[in-house]
Amino acid sequence: MESTITPIGKGEVLLHVGLHKTGTTALQVALADARGVLEDHGVRYPGKGLYHHKAILAGADRPYGWRENGARITPKKHWKKMLKEAEYDGRTIISSEFLDDISPEICARVIDDLGGPQRVSVVVTLRSIGAILPSAWQQGLKAGVTTPYNSWLKVMFEEDQTPRAERFWFRHDQVEQVKRWADIVGADRTYAVVIPDGDRTAIFSAFEGLLDLPAGFLANREQVIQNRSMTTPEAEFVRRLNKELSGQMSWDEYTVMVRRAMILNMVEKRRPAADEPRIQTPQWAADKAEEYGQRFAKGIAELGVQVIGDPADLALRPRSGDLDRPDVVSIDAAVAGTAGLVLEALAERRALEEKVKAAAVETPAPTRRGRWTARGAARALKRGFTK
Repeated sequence: MESTITPIGKGEVLLHVGLHKTGTTALQVALADARGVLEDHGVRYPGKGLYHHKAILAGADRPYGWRENGARITPKKHWKKMLKEAEYDGRTIISSEFLDDISPEICARVIDDLGGPQRVSVVVTLRSIGAILPSAWQQGLKAGVTTPYNSWLKVMFEEDQTPRAERFWFRHDQVEQVKRWADIVGADRTYAVVIPDGDRTAIFSAFEGLLDLPAGFLANREQVIQNRSMTTPEAEFVRRLNKELSGQMSWDEYTVMVRRAMILNMVEKRRPAADEPRIQTPQWAADKAEEYGQRFAKGIAELGVQVIGDPADLALRPRSGDLDRPDVVSIDAAVAGTAGLVLEALAERRALEEKVKAAAVETPAPTRRGRWTARGAARALKRGFTK
């Protein structure tokens, strides 16, 4: 285990494979917030947004969305722009969750595009698999999953794995994930950062060390990122809604109306009561998670990569208990979710009305004498929207 962290070299790239729910979003927010002053310290965080998802999706030729309805390839220009910005004589950091499920061949191509193993170091952030499981299921709910948690867990742990389970473990077999990158850039250029549960500063300290930033530089920019887990009633509400809407929406429609308007609003705009049930992993799955975690901890320690943190933290047993499938969701959760939908629909209506007004100016409506006026056209079209 690393007690001190040696920074990557100047002119090099740190590629962050940010597995979901390992503090990645908090790190990205801090880096984006510091973007304007990072180069004073010889560090570049390319782009203008919080993260580098579009660039990575483009560079990896990875589709985004439902494979059977709405998945699309991101234009290559986003990757080319990222590569241009990474041509920097200081240290460059690129961060995305979407690096966690690309094939070894594409991993190698991404590394080559960035300058090859002699220029790129890879850092993978890890957390106990017991903590990842409920978070991963909830992430699936936000993408339309309809399977209850217990059934989903059974699919994940079955010996004869389904394609869905294979995709999950391709991401979350922590030893294989780290090894996949170490085989390309070498163990000496591969870092496994273990994030202990409940430690909000570990990820910042690790990256401050790797980028040779002053202690506290990123940690002091930590912002309160809601991104909280759903409660049991909220999750069941979303799951049943997904089931009701299944097959009736495109990915783009689902993203706008359900992911962003309803779920995000519900999670961001309310603070659940202390006694509102939280999602717990059943005992049998907690046993499995602990077993897998012990194997991952041992495997990471034996890989020969640079380990920051204690691999033993990967074996933490998740909170376990009886599963509950509630039939009632709190009024404030329902209000928050519904309000998001109403506001999104209102925004779309207003945008349409503005288009109508603009079109009416260009194409006048008929007057009593057979001519057209802008006001008449607007009224006629508006009547059509409200019928």
